[in-house]
Amino acid sequence: MVSTYLTFDLVNRDMQKSLKQIAGQTMVANDTKYYQENIGKVTTVDEFLDDYRLYSYAMTAYGLEDMIYAKAFMKQVLESDLSDDNSFANRLTDDRYKNFAAAFNFSSSASDTAVAQSDGQMDELFDTYDRTIAALNDTTEEETRYFKVMLGETGNIKNVDEFLRNDRLRDYMFTAYGYDGTYYNYNALRGVLTSDPDDPNSYYNTAYGSRLDQYNAAKTEDSELAERQSILGLQDSIALGEQLKADLEEQMAAKQEELDNGGDPDVLQPEIDALQTEITKTENLIQKDRDAFEEQQPRLEELNSRLVPPEQANQRRAELAKIIDGTKTDIPFLQLMEMLAEDFNFNADGTVPAEGAATSEKLQEIIGGYFNKQTRLTHAEAMFNQEYFEQKVKTATSVSDLTDDPRILNYIKAAFDLTDSYIVKSTIERILTNDSGIVEEYEKERPQYRELYEAFNFNADGTVAAGEAQTDFQTNKTRNNYMSRWDDKQEEDYDKAVKFYKTDMAAIKTLDDLFSSEAATTLAFALQAVGIDPSEYSAYKLKTVLRSDLSDPNSYVYQLKDERLVTFAKLFNFDKDGDITTPVLAQSNAAITNVAKDYILRKTRFLEGDELEAAKKKAEEEAKYYTDAMQRIDSRDELLADRKLLDILLTSKGIDPETVTDDFLKQAFNSDLDDPESFVNAQTDKRFAQMVGTFNFDAQGNIDRSAAGEAQNGGEVAATLNLYVRQLLETQQGEENAGVRLALYFQRMADTITDAYVILGDEALMEFFRIAFQLPQEIGNMDVDQQAKIVEKNLNLEDLSDPEKLGKLIERFTMMYDLENATVSSSALDILYGSNGSAGISADTLWALSQIRMG
Repeated sequence: MVSTYLTFDLVNRDMQKSLKQIAGQTMVANDTKYYQENIGKVTTVDEFLDDYRLYSYAMTAYGLEDMIYAKAFMKQVLESDLSDDNSFANRLTDDRYKNFAAAFNFSSSASDTAVAQSDGQMDELFDTYDRTIAALNDTTEEETRYFKVMLGETGNIKNVDEFLRNDRLRDYMFTAYGYDGTYYNYNALRGVLTSDPDDPNSYYNTAYGSRLDQYNAAKTEDSELAERQSILGLQDSIALGEQLKADLEEQMAAKQEELDNGGDPDVLQPEIDALQTEITKTENLIQKDRDAFEEQQPRLEELNSRLVPPEQANQRRAELAKIIDGTKTDIPFLQLMEMLAEDFNFNADGTVPAEGAATSEKLQEIIGGYFNKQTRLTHAEAMFNQEYFEQKVKTATSVSDLTDDPRILNYIKAAFDLTDSYIVKSTIERILTNDSGIVEEYEKERPQYRELYEAFNFNADGTVAAGEAQTDFQTNKTRNNYMSRWDDKQEEDYDKAVKFYKTDMAAIKTLDDLFSSEAATTLAFALQAVGIDPSEYSAYKLKTVLRSDLSDPNSYVYQLKDERLVTFAKLFNFDKDGDITTPVLAQSNAAITNVAKDYILRKTRFLEGDELEAAKKKAEEEAKYYTDAMQRIDSRDELLADRKLLDILLTSKGIDPETVTDDFLKQAFNSDLDDPESFVNAQTDKRFAQMVGTFNFDAQGNIDRSAAGEAQNGGEVAATLNLYVRQLLETQQGEENAGVRLALYFQRMADTITDAYVILGDEALMEFFRIAFQLPQEIGNMDVDQQAKIVEKNLNLEDLSDPEKLGKLIERFTMMYDLENATVSSSALDILYGSNGSAGISADTLWALSQIRMG
């Protein structure tokens, strides 16, 4: 027979060709086709175990054909949570079981349970919230700067058309005034902005002002009619009082007469006294009404002079109610048009007057209005508040000049850390004047009171001379306080909101739970995280969005053309019926766990002592980074943008990241795994195709949620197919020459050897080592630790990661195998000249021995 060395060399010289020959065998091809076509239909471990062709194919691929009969045992293996060190598969010493479990998605991992929002999704929501806030800060600052420059400096905007056709300026104005500009009327808005509110014939007055005036007049008249009715009601009250008084006096007179005629004084006198008390009380009330009526008499005469007669009041109020009710719904819009007409100074022809499109005071009001419409206080608003305060404090002559302005009041509260709910306007006013010694009273508990009191110079009565409310030093101190504290309350509220959100989300089991009144705050928080105002979309639309199939480009969520809604939907796990489902990740949890463990293994391979501990600690940190990040990766582009993730992934597969470019990875991950001619499938190194196949990305690079529930990912299917063919290659070669099978097996397993004990724990690997180094079979009877020392003495394990050195080791084995087994071979000369074979060492073995050197 042909020598072990030559046979191995023939097989290994073109491994792909050798594997292709095996794969092309009819039975192998049929079994492989069946596996490819049917593994995707399996959804449960029982379905898998019941399909003998699938089950036996996979078991053979992972070298477990001897255990095919043990279905109950293998079911426990497949259902093991590989992230739990105490799970069934992890407790088994044979790594083949762990590898087999990792190749499938039958794990009972807690991370694979149905949940409204996974930890990874929740973390992504919080990060999205932070990004939304950062974007809001940037946007408000830039848009405010732009608005101030364009409208505050003469010449930047020359006419109203430039203003309205500038999207940024127009949208800023719409936001400031709370106007939904989605379907605004350009001509109408232009007409209002160029109107003179005092001109009854202006566009504003003819289109809107007259209706608003009519409404306001109706409201005023109706209010005055109600007022007059209230005054006239005093007369009725007086008349009723007089009648009551008369009745009481009559009752008291009757009681007095009964007493005078011998009645029981113990009974009658208390009754007479009580009636007298009631009469006195009634007289007082009558006098109070008379005084009030007398006081209101001039007002009554004034009202009577311009209102309809009292007897016509009810009819008139009914007429006014029709006017009010008919206009009420339009009032917010009419008032908005009024404000726009009054606040802007465009000339009738649309040009900008010399003093500008708006006064500086009005511009400040508009900017303040813009900030008031934001969902939170931003740095830009904080700067605005500072400037606004310092303008107002210079002209303040009383405490109320500051506290009556909500923006100033909030500025003061934030600057002096007085943002608790019990600190109200009157509290600030008392502190500023030290009313009743409140500063000294709370000196210890609330030192902020003194800090605030000493930052201003108000008299005890709350007054101060203009310009003296604060010195420059006090203003600077207040400014510094505010700029260091302006968002403290906001951050505190955010931390509370996050804690509440986490607690509340744990109780969400259905879509209806999320939209219940009890979860209103939680839903609002999630919407705000993606930049959606809770009032922007109806509950019906949002529910339909969350029930959408993100894998279907025609689903409802995509029809709305709002990327924020897509982001929102990706953060939750609800099916079409509104029930919670298992989160679909870019990579299955089993695959993620496998990558993390393999990475740690490769980064600590062959290390010892302190070096091992340091490397292990660092590798575990990086593996955790991978595990955490993969919970949040939402697209192929996100993955490719994180080179650290990719390097960990490559290392876990035994690929040196420095040899793989970003462009190569981009082409690999954009390849179609179903196309045998695609970039990644055309690579000689099949690890790349297997690696790409472990991810759940669709053709567009998004997570393919339709892949949820499949028994195996594409990459694991490919790996199973490759392993099956490789196993058959080794088996078939072993039928002819056991030494070739051992050599092929060692070649395949060398990458997994981390220490001497791995070799000792695998009979085939130990047999390879024993023969390669010509050790007696009795070595197996020695103490395990002694055996390990012999392995380490003879074999530098680090050489196994060097392809060239590994090749030489395998060559050595093949020759030593032939020597130990006294291979009978036909040398090349024997074959050529037809000589009969004889026992001994073949010519090719002798030649190989002359070429190899170990050590």
